[in-house]
Amino acid sequence: MQPISAVIIAQNEAPRIAGAVASVRPWVTEVLVLDGGSGDGTAEIARSAGARVEVHPFDGFVSQKQRATDLARHDLVFSLDSDELVGPELGAALQRAAGFDAWRLRRRNYLDGKALRASGWYPDWRIRLFDRRVSAWTGTDPHDHVACTGRVGRLPGHLHHDLDRTLETYRAGTFAHAERGARSLAEHGVSPGVATAWLHGSGHLVRKLTSGAAWLDGRRGLQVAWIGAVGVLHKYRRAAELAEAADVESELEVSVGPNQEWGEA
Repeated sequence: MQPISAVIIAQNEAPRIAGAVASVRPWVTEVLVLDGGSGDGTAEIARSAGARVEVHPFDGFVSQKQRATDLARHDLVFSLDSDELVGPELGAALQRAAGFDAWRLRRRNYLDGKALRASGWYPDWRIRLFDRRVSAWTGTDPHDHVACTGRVGRLPGHLHHDLDRTLETYRAGTFAHAERGARSLAEHGVSPGVATAWLHGSGHLVRKLTSGAAWLDGRRGLQVAWIGAVGVLHKYRRAAELAEAADVESELEVSVGPNQEWGEA
């Protein structure tokens, strides 16, 4: 078995962090939790569960996951989210991993207590085990992913994601991610038009219903498709609002001057 560092970023995850650590600890050499400044005891719970804990203020998913990867003691890194659990088959596969520079694995997503069979959420292949010397985190927050310049294989087993997710927590999480995504787009200078928001939202819905086969999950699949599409629509609308607000602020700075107040001569 090669030495493996499991890394988890977390912020205010007191109810779930111990479970995540416990699910991966038997299969790896170390567990590192990078806490983003929690106020609910997440760091203390992670330490009690056997993790090494570092703290850095959360500044985005991509940057925080890369920071956790850099802080790991070993070059072979397994990334786990605080709302995920490692299944026994996957855990055993981690110890046997060889012949590649990174490995994709399947996430099994849950809604209202049941695993989804499709809806674009299964098999949900993602690179999570990788050699950090030829891999790096990339993407646009909050949609991070690992890019590897080497050979990529696959592992058997599953990551179990968000087992306690309900329709309401999914809706809330979707709109929280949409807000983060909108701010990320605005920070990159993206100013979507009205048609852009509708095209992306409707495109998301069509993909979920066709290639995502949301109909296989019945009512839950249709809810996943619809809420996701509305979230995408909201993201691009909010990005446009933020870009417009930034333009107005910039125009005011030019007309008033950076060190001049309204009403001054």
